[in-house]
Amino acid sequence: MIDVSYSNIKNGLVKLICEELKTVLEKLPKEDQEETSAVRVGFITYNKVLHFFNVKSNLAQPQMMVVTDVSEVFVPLLDGFLVNYQESQSVIHNLLDQIPEMFADSNENETVFAPVIQAGMEALKAADCPGKLFIFHSSLPTAEAPGKLKNRDDKKMINTDKEKILFQPQNNVYDSLAKDCVAHGCCVTLFLFPSQYVDVASLGLVPQLTGGTLYKYSSFQMHLDSQQFLNDLRNDIQKKIGFDAIMRVRTSTGFRATDFFGGIYMNNATDVEMAAVDCDKAVTVEFKHDDKLSEDAGALIQCAVLYTTVSGQRRLRIHNLGLNCSSQLADLYKSCETDALINFFAKSAFKAVLHQPLKVIREILVNQTAHMLACYRKNCASPSAASQFICKKL
Repeated sequence: MIDVSYSNIKNGLVKLICEELKTVLEKLPKEDQEETSAVRVGFITYNKVLHFFNVKSNLAQPQMMVVTDVSEVFVPLLDGFLVNYQESQSVIHNLLDQIPEMFADSNENETVFAPVIQAGMEALKAADCPGKLFIFHSSLPTAEAPGKLKNRDDKKMINTDKEKILFQPQNNVYDSLAKDCVAHGCCVTLFLFPSQYVDVASLGLVPQLTGGTLYKYSSFQMHLDSQQFLNDLRNDIQKKIGFDAIMRVRTSTGFRATDFFGGIYMNNATDVEMAAVDCDKAVTVEFKHDDKLSEDAGALIQCAVLYTTVSGQRRLRIHNLGLNCSSQLADLYKSCETDALINFFAKSAFKAVLHQPLKVIREILVNQTAHMLACYRKNCASPSAASQFICKKL
């Protein structure tokens, strides 16, 4: 999905994207034993309306169909929209050459956003398969359409109790859209090129909840930022990925999983749903003690993920983990994983900004860290002066 509004055409961004896609689509993810990728590709450009392209292999030139009713988006074609890249390569290259010229004289600066995601999801639903949307977008979606946003960059709210409102989406459209995307295995990755306020809290919600990624290049300059953007795009398209995933975590008696953090959506307390999961994603799980744990039996954790491969196979991956239990805090501090702790604290703080002022969250983080060090001093460190700083060697 390529934003072809006036500013993107004029600064050369659309041309850069189209040129790079010719190369990067050669490297779509595939199974190790397969020669070519089973992934199909489709193209939409948009400003305040959507342009779908028929790139069927037997066409001499790509065909464009325009959807102007963005309040209830539909897919105007099925056959020829999602195609095998190798089979339709010449038509696709024609299209990518034509797109920058096609909109060269456009003065349209208003854009939509939610209907773009809706269109991609509807296309995947019609094709009866999961998939991933790559959206290249630049501005606040101010055109009249579902998901329309207003500028709410109010600096007076910073460092007040109302600051948390700035981190919440403006309306329910994007939360509802994310839920539908997850239900249909539609992952959204967003490349954002803002030159002014763009409300990441609203636009970034769907990528966050669908297992996608948000890349942001503020005040994008071709000579400074293009290489970073191209590297990010190449890595994201090529990496291993699974779609339409559902994860469950089971434990032995005495403790249980109580909270989950990551690019996930949860309809209930046990099923972790992910429109997609790739090699750069991590799900952090918080466990709670319900009962005494046995030092003899230890603690057992099983994590099972059901997902669809890029070739369309449904697979189940299971990890079993056995952990020792100890009544000695010294053993606990010896075994603690610093990366996991930082990951957990960062993600729980990220989640908390929606409900608490940043000042309170900072205090909680400082207090938790101080408490860990105080426990180490009291229970594990050799006696020392109260003023001496105790640091755990890892």
